Parts: sequence; structure tokens; C-alpha cells
Amino acid sequence: MNRSHMLAATLVLGLVSTTAALAQSKPTSDSMNAPGQGKRVRITIENLTTSQTLSPPVFVSHNSKAPPLFKEGEEASFGLMRIAEEGNAGPLLSSVVTKNIGEEFGAVGSGTAILPGQSRVVELEVTREFPMVSGATMLVMTNDGFTGINGVNAYELSAPRRMDLMAYDAGTEKNNERKSHLIAMMGTERDPENGKVEMHTGIRGDADAPADWKFDPSKPVARITLTPLAGMEATGSVNRRNDGMMKPDTMMQK
Repeated sequence: MNRSHMLAATLVLGLVSTTAALAQSKPTSDSMNAPGQGKRVRITIENLTTSQTLSPPVFVSHNSKAPPLFKEGEEASFGLMRIAEEGNAGPLLSSVVTKNIGEEFGAVGSGTAILPGQSRVVELEVTREFPMVSGATMLVMTNDGFTGINGVNAYELSAPRRMDLMAYDAGTEKNNERKSHLIAMMGTERDPENGKVEMHTGIRGDADAPADWKFDPSKPVARITLTPLAGMEATGSVNRRNDGMMKPDTMMQK
């Protein structure tokens, strides 16, 4: 499947591979399913841009043994590259996460694509053994732009935590903004870049990418709220839609 077909399948159907990962992410030991240990966290991700669609977001619970999903100043992993260039989390889930369920990773959850001004809700289980949450989503109208969270301890939360997220450049493809290389314009070619993860500089609009795809790289492109759930609050849904916007928050995720 080429890149353009991959994006279409991802945006229309969501991450099919995530469904498989969810099936494999059920507790594999008594310690992961002991009474009182597991908690559900509601993850609300809002698209704060007026011009960028966010690809189906994927989130995983994990412990400190899991490799960071991304780190500014370091090279992107193959799994992150595929998210940032194609919005495709399949390689990350199949080659890294599902192979280490019960060891480094605990559970997986995903949503559907998020249009400007809209939001999605994902619910994920965290435990003492897998207390942290990481996740990512592509800025679809870029060569390799993404945003996300990395290693947030959700198990210790007693109240909602909001984080404003900046845009990152994965450093895996040059920002040539050409139709042939932009998956949002059905481009199938790659222009590899041996760079590192860094803050995104935005859309220039001097090639094929239209000017109305521009976003302000000095401002957050998304907001994530992690809300600990109790009892009947947990719905078990991993793909509920919520188009209501939350009040602004000043906490920034670096």
C-alpha cells in the first residue's frame, strides 16, 4: 500500500492495527489485574489549529523500561517516523508495543482523525506496573510534523491534568512542501532527512502546500486533558467524539 492509500485508510477507518493491539493488551498477569490496582484514565485531545487535521491519535500505557516515544534532540524511531509521515501507528504497535505487552507496555487505545476545532476522547487503563502514558498524532498537512505526550504518570493523578502541546518535526523527511511528497495531497514520494526531533517551524507556503495550511509554530497545536475515572465514570469507550472545547489552560507539555 502506498503512502496516499495508507493515509486514506487511516483517516477513514482509523488504526485497524490498534484494534488488534487492544485485543492483545489485556492484563497478562495477576499483578496487572489485581483489585484496586488498575485505573482508567480519560484522555481528551483537542485540535487547537484552524488549518491542520490530526491523524488518529494512539496512546499506550507503559513503565520506565519502555523506550521514550520521542525526545527532542534525538533521532526519531521507525515507529515515530511512520506516525509523523503517514499518520500510521501500525509499525510502532506491531514491532514494539504488542511484542512487549506485560513487560514494558500495559494497554493501547486510539481515536479517529481530529478536524480543526474538534476533539476526541480515548480511555486507557493504567496500573502500578504500567503507570505512564505516551501518545502521538500526525499534523496531516505537513511532511513529518507531529505532536504528543511522553511518559506522563497518569496512575498518580487525583485530578484532571491539562497540557498544551507544541508541534514537532520528526526530522525524517525534508519539509519541501511538494505535492509529490505531501501525504495530504496524495503524495507517494519521500525526501529523507537524517535529522533529529525538533520544534516545528510551521508551513512556509512557498511550494505546493497552500497558505491556508499554515499554523503558528509558537503556539500549541493541541491540548490533552488526562482525567482519572472512578466507578461508573469509566465507559470503556476508546473512540467517543466530543466537539465541545474546554477552557484554556496554561500548563505546557515540553
